[in-house]
Amino acid sequence: MKFSEVQQKEIIEAGSGRFIGYIIDAEVCEQTGMITAFLVAEPKKLFNFFQGEEAIQKVLISDILVIGKDVILVKGIS
Repeated sequence: MKFSEVQQKEIIEAGSGRFIGYIIDAEVCEQTGMITAFLVAEPKKLFNFFQGEEAIQKVLISDILVIGKDVILVKGIS
């Protein structure tokens, strides 16, 4: 699967059904070259568009439960 395809999927917390955001970047292990985590951010709303801060959350690969056609379900994120 291409990274650009994964970026188009919504990230949903499985327990609550809460929309977390979309993947904006990946964290890669230097030794193995494997992806260890995805960096996820909620799309900016019109009100927050001009604010520079964006809440970014890290989703570990081990926290991914299912990669579906349109969504990625993950374990609870703190």
